[in-house]
Amino acid sequence: MRYIGNKTRLLDNIRKLLDEKHLNEGVFADLFTGTASVADHFKDRFTIIANDIEYYSSVFAEAKVLNSDVPKFQNFVNIYGESPFNFFNNTDADSLSDKGFIAQNYSPLGNRMFFQEDNAKRIDFIRNKIEELYNRDVLSRNEYIFLLASLIESVMRVSNTSGTYEAFFKTWESRSKRKMLLLPLSLERKNVLTPSKNKVFNEDANDLARKISGDIVYIDTPYTVTQYASAYHLLETIALNDQPELVGKTGRRKGRKMSDYNRKQKALLEFSDLFRQLNFDHIIMSYSNQSIVPIDRILDLIKQFAIPGTIDVKKTDYREYKNLNESSKRNGNHLQEYLIYFKKDRSVIKSPLNYAGSKDLIIDKIIKNLPRHISTFVDGMAGAYNVGINIKGVNQVFYNEKMPLISSLMQELLTKEAVYSEDKIRNIIKKYHLTPKNKEAYLALRHDFNQGNINHHLYELYVLSLYSFQHMIRFNRKGEFNVPVGNSGFNDEVIERLQKFNTNVPVAFDSISIQELPFKEFDRNTLFYFDPPYIITSAAYNDGNRMNVAWTEDDEISLLKYIEKMDKAGYKFLLSNVIRHKGKTNEVLANWIQKNNYTMIDVGKTGRRFPRHEVLVRNY
Repeated sequence: MRYIGNKTRLLDNIRKLLDEKHLNEGVFADLFTGTASVADHFKDRFTIIANDIEYYSSVFAEAKVLNSDVPKFQNFVNIYGESPFNFFNNTDADSLSDKGFIAQNYSPLGNRMFFQEDNAKRIDFIRNKIEELYNRDVLSRNEYIFLLASLIESVMRVSNTSGTYEAFFKTWESRSKRKMLLLPLSLERKNVLTPSKNKVFNEDANDLARKISGDIVYIDTPYTVTQYASAYHLLETIALNDQPELVGKTGRRKGRKMSDYNRKQKALLEFSDLFRQLNFDHIIMSYSNQSIVPIDRILDLIKQFAIPGTIDVKKTDYREYKNLNESSKRNGNHLQEYLIYFKKDRSVIKSPLNYAGSKDLIIDKIIKNLPRHISTFVDGMAGAYNVGINIKGVNQVFYNEKMPLISSLMQELLTKEAVYSEDKIRNIIKKYHLTPKNKEAYLALRHDFNQGNINHHLYELYVLSLYSFQHMIRFNRKGEFNVPVGNSGFNDEVIERLQKFNTNVPVAFDSISIQELPFKEFDRNTLFYFDPPYIITSAAYNDGNRMNVAWTEDDEISLLKYIEKMDKAGYKFLLSNVIRHKGKTNEVLANWIQKNNYTMIDVGKTGRRFPRHEVLVRNY
């Protein structure tokens, strides 16, 4: 089939890669399925999820991944005495109407030369008859889709074009002069492993990625400025049979779905969002040296998401499909196709600092609710840095924590090598002979910490938090650390957290109040995330004893006013908060959400003894 980006010639390479990685079972997703050649090829090996934003492509996929052979059409044969292919092909052209949408708009009847007049009338007849037969229950859903896919493929055999529908030839090409015959869809006639579990979607891939999960995902995004919605608009119109409003010399669909993967300014942001949202272990990606985003930049982005050492790039020469945009996409380079494999790091990084209200348990929900395009992620009330550290695929994570001591400590733990931090911690533990529940040793460290210059005792502060009651960090009104000893200490879990607490995303830091945060200095693709203390719960940071700072209802109102100001200036925000707890409702928050018509997402209940009903609030 003549189709931009058709991967039939790469199937052997993909299969060899799967074999090399010992990927032999599970759920295989083909998110940009096109003609569904990849999904079709692996339907005997995996449970298949196939998707494409273009409806005609999803028709191809459904017809291929749910069938091992051409359907029998038994009900149709019982009524008409022959197969639907014979029925349609034996229909006399003289009996066909010239009033159909395709004939009136895409043949000489409509001053366009995509199809010969008789072929255009035949397309109209077959398309409308397929719909009628389905509505009369002569055809099952599977038979209906298979015939529709067969029609779309057959149409391409008699189109008076170079392969796409961005233009038609001014004279009739030889193939266009042939009578259009409805032939069965080309598919691999092999056993379908799990026909009842295979699923086909007609959605934006980035949206779908937020809803599905599996083992292997194959990505074959558009590479160039050529929009498939324009290149194959006519196939979409035949598939939908919706008689849309047409525009332009070639009769394109008005309001067609355009992809940001074809836009130079947005493609990299689309990739970032897709990688961030994919809930799959193994990612295989087809790419090209003629793509809008250079492959080096794609690989740099992948490094943010991949488990180190798992990225594998295989290069092959590939015959280029040429169309009207050839000159703009070649850039003078001979086409080389790449298969990129990596194993996604789906782990959640937990801060080495235990901190009340930390969001490690709902990181997955936060990520699912991020906007598609993020340049900088501002963790405005960073606390233990649990959220920002798990955000990837952005230009920068900006951490702001109002408490200077916490801010300095977290910067130290994030930017220093884990070995350096471990040595510092072990030396302090050894010096004071610290063990869990050892009150005398603990109080000695606490005394020395409180007598010194606290700005220069970050590791002492951290060690105190490890051995303190419930790992709290709390100070009295004199600025002295005043938490009693606890029953824990420096253990294997803490060491593991320290070792994993790192990032390859650029970072920046500040320690100012929210109202001082200059949001207008950031670009409009910045996302501002806020996680304030909860006014209807209690914690060490909310009891008035943390450096004489408490979080009150006035503070809550002030924060919400600041966020509202940011919203009116056109910036995106995401807010974590608690809406209900122990029979109380955060009325200030509830009224604010309703007044501004913000979106509230229920993320469920957290906490054991007295569960908190947590929500996310966003303005996008």
